Amino acid sequence: MGEPERSVSKLGLPDNFTNFIQNDWGIETLHPPQADAMPSILQGKNTMVCIPTASGKSLVAYMGIVNQLLTANPGSRGIYIVPLKALATEKLEELKQLGESLGLKIGLGIGDAPSETRQIDDCDILVCTSEKLDSLMRSKAEVLRRVSVVVADEFHLLNDSHRGPTMEINLARIRHLLPDAQIITLSATVGNSQDLADWLNSDLVVSEWRPVSLEYATLAELDLEPRAIQKSEFSSSSNLGPPRTLNGPKSHIAWAALSDVYEDGGQLLVFVSSRRSAQSEAKKLGQRMEKYLQKNNPEVLPKLKELSQRLARSSNSAMGDTLAECVKGGVAFHHAGLMHAQRTEIENAFKERLLYCLSATPTLAAGVNLPARRVLVRDLKRFDDGMSRLLPVMEVKQMLGRAGRPRYDPVGEAWLACKGGDPRQMADEIADRYIHGPVEDITSKLAAEPAMRFHLLSSIATGGLQTRRAIGEFFAGTYLGHTQTNSYLQETIDSMLRWLVEKRFIRRTNIGVEEEDWDDELPSWVDAAQAASGVTMGKKKSVEPAEATFGFQRASRISVQTSSSIEIEALDNEYEATPMGERVAQLYIDPLSADILLEGLRRAVRRIVRKTLPVTSFSLCHLVAATPDFISLWPKSKELEFGSDLRQKAAIVEDELLIESPIDERAMGMVKSAWCTEFWYEEKDLRDIEKELGVTPGDVYSRTDLMGWLLLAAREILLRDDVFAEEHLGYVADLAGLLELTRARVRAGCKEDLLQLVQVRNVGRNRARTLSEMGIRTPADLLAMSAKDLDKLKSKRGWGPILVGRILDSVKKISTKHETKQSRSDDEPLPGERQG
Repeated sequence: MGEPERSVSKLGLPDNFTNFIQNDWGIETLHPPQADAMPSILQGKNTMVCIPTASGKSLVAYMGIVNQLLTANPGSRGIYIVPLKALATEKLEELKQLGESLGLKIGLGIGDAPSETRQIDDCDILVCTSEKLDSLMRSKAEVLRRVSVVVADEFHLLNDSHRGPTMEINLARIRHLLPDAQIITLSATVGNSQDLADWLNSDLVVSEWRPVSLEYATLAELDLEPRAIQKSEFSSSSNLGPPRTLNGPKSHIAWAALSDVYEDGGQLLVFVSSRRSAQSEAKKLGQRMEKYLQKNNPEVLPKLKELSQRLARSSNSAMGDTLAECVKGGVAFHHAGLMHAQRTEIENAFKERLLYCLSATPTLAAGVNLPARRVLVRDLKRFDDGMSRLLPVMEVKQMLGRAGRPRYDPVGEAWLACKGGDPRQMADEIADRYIHGPVEDITSKLAAEPAMRFHLLSSIATGGLQTRRAIGEFFAGTYLGHTQTNSYLQETIDSMLRWLVEKRFIRRTNIGVEEEDWDDELPSWVDAAQAASGVTMGKKKSVEPAEATFGFQRASRISVQTSSSIEIEALDNEYEATPMGERVAQLYIDPLSADILLEGLRRAVRRIVRKTLPVTSFSLCHLVAATPDFISLWPKSKELEFGSDLRQKAAIVEDELLIESPIDERAMGMVKSAWCTEFWYEEKDLRDIEKELGVTPGDVYSRTDLMGWLLLAAREILLRDDVFAEEHLGYVADLAGLLELTRARVRAGCKEDLLQLVQVRNVGRNRARTLSEMGIRTPADLLAMSAKDLDKLKSKRGWGPILVGRILDSVKKISTKHETKQSRSDDEPLPGERQG
């Protein structure tokens, strides 16, 4: 493509935007794939851009947004959807720079903070996760008002069983409600990109071009063999480097790769299969690297020591101590078990090139932008569903795509470690699969029961779909409807509608008579079969189970059903959500979670009324841990052994449990999850939780956040349950109070006596306990502290005059204490005056 077409100044975009791109971001000329996308983008067409990592997909999207908001549809709004909170924050910073230059307000939607609500209402461009957008469309339909352009980043994650269905439903709903809005999808290379583009009626831009060449190679023991190079096109011959043998021990190829790239001035990302492997690899590499630096480059050690000390000061776990030790050698690990502050510190140090190597799990490849000169995928297998499985090609390509930093590295090096059997023979097989082989097709995950029941309830409760015909037509517009036969889609919907009716989340308001005509194309063999004597095509549908089951049933309880219940939902059937179903959809929980919570909470009310078995905070946390919305902590092998601490805990609390699982490992996982939460709200130190249960601080925080949200959902569900008689409603209220108390303790991580103090800004559970030990029980007590006690508090470790001053100022702002008004003589009543 010629220079004029690639020149930013020739695109016809607003001058202030062009000047910003050129002067602030230093971009004068577009990359070839960016230029290929511009005609469709600037004409307002739906566009799908499938190009490699670091090839400038985001800039294409930004240009599309600015074109819509400032040129094609002035006064309209844009939405930028990302799959992860970390990516949302990254895009927010880039768009804020853009917004400040163009006078556009940027909003963020990733949680429930009150400040977010104001941003969402006022912004011109909303950056949000798929889940947040779905939640907003359920509870706040006006979020789509004036929207002219929607960007879906990391679109290939449609293939993810957890995030994919929500992204799919969001795009289907946007197309349904905003048929004229421009949809821009940004994706890595996938096998069936044309089919995905057809679904969204998008122009397709596919390219293998990269701003930094990427050399793919296999590493068998220490023997490196380049296999292909990717820049403007994918090649297996031209410009490939020669095979070579690395220096280092065969038993530690990651060290050989790190020392080799360090000598060349580059950095290394090592991808491993598990958190434990990430920590172990980082520890070994850090020790070797520290010795190497002491000998060859000692002047960098003071800065690394300073980083280590910062991490050590904020560490509250053995994992944090290990991280602080690793970075002394310029190496760190990165996984979801780290706390946010630790991840941020590590990511910034790597971007600033203070760290030379990160050992990470594959989640890093789907997260923040952290490229390096060299990527080594050490583990190509992962333990999944009880067995070791090869990683998908798409996932490995995502990891390898992190190699090569634009403007810093002349070439990116993507290495695949070959292990098992004859490493050299394995190298050829690995190259055929991951370098020369095709990327998998993306498939819809919406047909899975959890996704279908979740989004089907939402479509009725908050999506305005009331008839079976309207429901079928909407879901036919999803990617599932695009790729599957209509009969399969409609049978899946019918089965789940029956379950939702059975569980009283929806009700039929009109029983119709119009039968479904699926109009599927019959395969060619059917015509020949029907022409044969005595062959006919039956129209009887398969019988679906009337309700989903949770766990196993005894064979003796299974019987042939002769129920007259509805098996086919007529097209003119009409539905509405029950008050319970409507609230479940607004709470954004799986209807099966609500069903499990209802079952357990009803048992709890009966226990309270009959005064039989106990109902405790542990009971409620264990019940929440049984729901599919909670990510359970899985027990380790030794915890499943007879006589283990976890087994003993399960035996002790058996009478408190409101629900059980017939699967032993899951049952122990539920007890472990509730026990971890109990440790937290009983003020157990994070180090002790890690030592006793093996749960890292990052996991403690993520589970307690989930627990708090689901306890709130449980309370809302309980208060909308209509099965109890009026005489028992007082007991229901008592249980609702216990749910609220438990939730407050889980959120604060403290015992009940500290709940008032932890409401004060800058006072967490540890500081609140310090105040409690000084006799301070309420915020008002803080204001009544003597000067002597204040001096004593200021002298304590972790406090100081500045912090104490801030705490007192915040209490004064929220204090409800009023100064006593001086009495006035003319307010004193006269003798005999009536008081009104």
